[in-house]
Parts: sequence; structure tokens; C-alpha cells
Amino acid sequence: MANRIARWVSIGFDSSVLSLPIFLAIGWLDFHAMGLAWAAMTLIIVTGLPLAYILIGKRIGWVSDFEISQRSERPRFMLVSLGSDVLAILLLSIFNGPHLLRVMVLAYLCLGITMMTISSFWKISLHMAGVGGYSTALVFVFGPPAIVSFLSLPLVAWARYNRKKHTLLQLIAGATAGIVITSLVFYCFAGWL
Repeated sequence: MANRIARWVSIGFDSSVLSLPIFLAIGWLDFHAMGLAWAAMTLIIVTGLPLAYILIGKRIGWVSDFEISQRSERPRFMLVSLGSDVLAILLLSIFNGPHLLRVMVLAYLCLGITMMTISSFWKISLHMAGVGGYSTALVFVFGPPAIVSFLSLPLVAWARYNRKKHTLLQLIAGATAGIVITSLVFYCFAGWL
């Protein structure tokens, strides 16, 4: 039973799932209805393209599972993910999309570069990096009440540890990277702190 719960926690707190509410909320805050259209376009690029890679890769044999548990399978996926982030930033910049969406995608890009670099020599928790970054972005965008979102970190850490996906150090490092990098991006490019 615990393993099943841990699996569903892992799925529910995957960065592709978490991107839906925050991108839509940021789009609404910036441009309301038009912002939602920008958010949808951004989600299709930033989340849809990497998910398509995983689905196709699973079928072809590029990836062994949907969580990309094998460190050797991560670099190619991360390149697809980073490429989709760059594409989204370019389109948002060229067509003057919502500034906060650009900042959020830039946080994804910077965190992705960091995770790819670290993953080349050590297995760090991408889940914890995503949840740490997500929670940090919520605080920057919605203020102190969003601090409650950090309560999800122990839950996700338990789930990933229970499923034997990471060590405690890998989990802590992932959360720390997500929090620090997202904070730096929002501070430098959104002017908040």
C-alpha cells in the first residue's frame, strides 16, 4: 500500500504536472484571458514536447520508464527539455508574451541546465528540484501564504525514498537546487525578494 501511495505522490508532484497550475495562474495574473492563451502555448512547448519525447522514447526504447530512472537516459531527455524551454522563451520574447511566464520558463531552463550538469556525474532528484522550484515560485508570485507549499517537500522526499529512487542526500540536494536557482532567477529577472 505504501509503495502505491508513493508512486501516486511521485506522479502527482512531477514537474510536468506542477507546471499546469503555476503557468495558468501566472498567465492569468499577467494578462487574464489572453494570459491563459499564452500559458497554454507555453505549456504545450515546455511540458508537451518533453512528454512527447518520453512517450515516443518509451515505445522506441530510448527510455526504460516514464520516470527516466536510469541516469544514462537523462541527458537526451534533458536536451529536449532545455530546447523546449529555449523555444518558449524565444516565442514569449519575440511576441511580447507575459513577463512572469518568461521568468518562470527561464527558471525551468536554469534549473534544467544545473540538473543536466549534475546528472552527468551524480544522480540528483529531479522531482525534489521541481517541487522546490515550484514552491519557491509560488512564494514569489503569491506571497507569504504560499509558504505552505513547502510542506509538499517532505511528502515527495518520502515517496522517492520509499520507492528507492534516491538517497537522502540526493533528495536534499535536489530540493536545495530547486529553491536556490528559482530564487536567483526570480530575484534577478523579476526584481523580487
